Amino acid sequence: MRMNAGTVRQGGFSMIELLVAVLVMGIGVLGISGLQLVSMQNNRGALQRAEAVQLAYDVLDRIRANPIGAPVGTPYQIAVGDFPGGVIDCTANNCTQAQMAAFDLGVWKCTLGDHHAESDCDDLRDAEVIAPEDAQPGLPEGDGSVAVDAAGVITVTVQWSERGNQTRSVTVSSQG
Repeated sequence: MRMNAGTVRQGGFSMIELLVAVLVMGIGVLGISGLQLVSMQNNRGALQRAEAVQLAYDVLDRIRANPIGAPVGTPYQIAVGDFPGGVIDCTANNCTQAQMAAFDLGVWKCTLGDHHAESDCDDLRDAEVIAPEDAQPGLPEGDGSVAVDAAGVITVTVQWSERGNQTRSVTVSSQG
């Protein structure tokens, strides 16, 4: 192989080309990492919304199983922040319909997440009516309300906190 005096033979990459390639790869990896983080946050929010809907339908099913009151579901009315007092374990005792309503609300409120510290919740966990707190933590600051209007429409609202202390809620209505 013969080379002319003016011909320069180049082999490999220059340092600048290598640095530009590393920079482009770094920016790409950072972009993918950010996308992954946003995706995980959105998946967590979707999971919490799905759990909230499940919990709303749980109390509606409990009301349908114990159709007490006129209109149906009236004894189940409860506001956010309230907890039914004197919950009796109706799985181990014969309960009246009113006691069953209080039991259902107690189990529901304990499952939502914000009322774990209630002594009735501890009693229900000890009786293995509800799962231990670490196995079923509920929603972050999860709470709920049940309202029944004069026409018998039952409205269940479940609320919780998402990142940044934003309160989110799901509302489900059903004819009693």
